[in-house]
Amino acid sequence: MNSTLSMGLGAPGADTSALLGSGGVHAGYGISLTDMSGFHEALARAQAGGFSTLNAQPVSAPGEEMQALFKPLEHINAEAVSLEEHAQAAMAAGNDMTPGEMVMLTVRAQEFLFHSQLTANIANRTSDGLQQLFRQQA
Repeated sequence: MNSTLSMGLGAPGADTSALLGSGGVHAGYGISLTDMSGFHEALARAQAGGFSTLNAQPVSAPGEEMQALFKPLEHINAEAVSLEEHAQAAMAAGNDMTPGEMVMLTVRAQEFLFHSQLTANIANRTSDGLQQLFRQQA
């Protein structure tokens, strides 16, 4: 497999394909030559068959803590499915929705949006708190 990798080391939007060949992958500002070298070596080893094949590893069932962690996401998913089923049923009926049905569908959509934003806010605050904890312990 012959692939070229062009790095965006020049000015933003600069065309480096003339320097490194046509096509390829463009890497952003955060890449270093060490990263590129390591990736190229790993790719070459993989293509040459230097590593043994990966075998599937059994996965244990999630614990209670992990299930509790995903419970809010499952609730949001169930709300989205319910909302989608209600909207599909309204469309399949072929009749125009009454103003009351439109208001109720809008209210349910707004409720879903509120729950999604609330869950995302809690997740972001938890992530910020964990990052601060790790910084303090470092």
